[in-house]
Amino acid sequence: MGIIPDGTRRWSRRHEVPLAEGYLRAMGNLAHLVDALYVRGVAIVSVYLLSRRNLARPAEELDAVFRAERHLCEHLLPPVLEDHGVRVSAVGDPSLVPRGFRRALSRLTGPGAGDGAPPRPASGRTLNLLVAYDAWEELRSPRTPRGADGRPVLGVREDVDLVIRTGGGTLLSGFLPLQSQYAHLHTFDLLFNDLTPADMAAALAAFARHERLQGR
Repeated sequence: MGIIPDGTRRWSRRHEVPLAEGYLRAMGNLAHLVDALYVRGVAIVSVYLLSRRNLARPAEELDAVFRAERHLCEHLLPPVLEDHGVRVSAVGDPSLVPRGFRRALSRLTGPGAGDGAPPRPASGRTLNLLVAYDAWEELRSPRTPRGADGRPVLGVREDVDLVIRTGGGTLLSGFLPLQSQYAHLHTFDLLFNDLTPADMAAALAAFARHERLQGR
């Protein structure tokens, strides 16, 4: 399952709160939703934290994003990961983000993060965090390991079945395009800060009713 959390800037303006607070609340909601997904039996969750193109945003805005996502890695996610036995993988180029955020991400993912996906844990649960991610860059980067056939070994190897996007958008915005070729895209007009576990459950139920032909 994939999550594209969109709409925090609009949510902050609408509620007249500083952007930094809006992003902190978004990360709190993200940790809550990820926990709820694992409780419901979802095994692999991929979250679009930051695209490579997002790095072109104003410095003040990026500072709010980096601080919130560092807080996510240092304080919000560890209890969820421990409760569910989740392995974390960082996908993208974390070298492009500030050192503090990069270190927090490294502590969360453990040794070898970014060098190809490590073995899945016994629980089978995985959390992929996309940070400074760009699919084209992953394919052509010398940092991407190659298999015996010479093809790149992608950081996310499994296909994505369902992608949830908030904020009313109906596009992937570069989110795991190879892995999402046959994914069902479920969009919400809700802004991400307002998304609830009940909304996620409704999206999962709608997905379960679809027949998946995958090109057949």
